[in-house]
Amino acid sequence: MTTIITLVVLVSLGIVLADADGNDCIIRDNDPIENCCNLGFGHSKFSSVVNKPKVYDVKNFCGNCQSTLTKVYCDTLTAGGGWTVIQRRQDGSVDFFNRGWVEYEEGFGDLTGEFWYGLRSIHCLTSNGRWELRIDFMFANGTKSYLSYKQFSVGPAEDQYQLSISGFDSVGLTDPFSTHALNSMKFSSADRDNDLSARNCALGEGGWWLRSCSHIELNNDYNNTKVLLNSEWHDLPSVELKIRPLNCRLE
Repeated sequence: MTTIITLVVLVSLGIVLADADGNDCIIRDNDPIENCCNLGFGHSKFSSVVNKPKVYDVKNFCGNCQSTLTKVYCDTLTAGGGWTVIQRRQDGSVDFFNRGWVEYEEGFGDLTGEFWYGLRSIHCLTSNGRWELRIDFMFANGTKSYLSYKQFSVGPAEDQYQLSISGFDSVGLTDPFSTHALNSMKFSSADRDNDLSARNCALGEGGWWLRSCSHIELNNDYNNTKVLLNSEWHDLPSVELKIRPLNCRLE
C-alpha cells in the first residue's frame, strides 16, 4: 500500500520514474518527447496512471530535418500504446481531397479531430530507426479491423517522399499496398503527378502514394474513403494511421 501511495504522489508532482532497467516510465505533460514511445506506456504497471491518449509537445526529433509541427497525438491504448498518429478521418469535417502538394507536405487539420500530419514530419520521424505502421479502420456496418506492417518509412522531399512499406501481417485480409505494388512509389497530388499512369490518379483519389489508380484511397473525399480488401471495395467512415518504433518496448 505504501508503494502505491508513493507512486501516486510522485505522479502528481510530475516526477519521472524509472523501472528496474532504468527506462523512464512517466513523463510530465510539459516535457517534450521525440515520439510517443518515449512516454513509456508499454510499462503495464503504470498504465492505470498514464494511459490517456492526448496531444503532447514534441522536440526537434530529426536533427537537421526541419519538421513543420511541434506537437503529436499519442495513441497510448492500442496494442500496447506508443503510437504516433499521422492521419485520422472520422466525420468529414476536414477536406483531405482538395489539397495541393505543399499542404500534403506541411500537414493540415486538428490533432484532436481529423488531420494529416504532413509528409515532411512523417519523413522526419521515420528517418530515425525502424518503424511499424498500423491502420485502424471501421467498415460501414460498424465492424472494426486493422492492417499492420512491420516496416514503414517515407523518404525525403528530394525523393518526392518515396514510400517504403513491407512486413504485412494482418490475418484474413489482403494487403492493398502490395496488390497494387505501392512500395517504392513517390507521393502524388493533383498538382504534382508522380504516378506511372497515363493520367494523374490523384485528381480522382486525393494525394497518396500511387502507381496507377490505387486499391487504397485514404485521402480521397470523405464519402469516397475506401479500400479494396479480399477483392471487395469497402467504404471506411473512420480510419486512423499510426506509427511507432519497431523496438518500442511492450509489456
